[in-house]
Amino acid sequence: MADPNLEKLERQYEQAKARLQSARARKATQDRKVDARRKIILGGALIERASRDPDVTRLLKSLVEGLARAQDRKAFDGWSPPAPEADRNIDNVLNGGGGADSAGAHRGDVEGAHADDPSRTSDPATARDLNAAQSVQLDKPS
Repeated sequence: MADPNLEKLERQYEQAKARLQSARARKATQDRKVDARRKIILGGALIERASRDPDVTRLLKSLVEGLARAQDRKAFDGWSPPAPEADRNIDNVLNGGGGADSAGAHRGDVEGAHADDPSRTSDPATARDLNAAQSVQLDKPS
């Protein structure tokens, strides 16, 4: 006759094994979701950065061209990273600017219109630098 205590212990062992296997599967699923989310966020950030930085645009093109698996490369058929140079040219046409190499010209500015007052620039990077410099000056005791 089988020992009822032994059968009970074997049943508990099998149940514990099943719970452990289920917990491991849940953790693996969660890890894959987190990994996919990181890749999506990082990819979006890289594409956004490529729209502003020609070096990152070149890097992105190189990464896509260097994909080893054909199915991965196929996902990028007909796609190209945003080109910052094209964006600037379109911006100049739309805003009537004199081009990026014109003296005093910033996005939307009439050539040299704000050359005497750099704080009135419409260039976001320059405005951000000026704001940072002004906040530092304001923090100094007089």
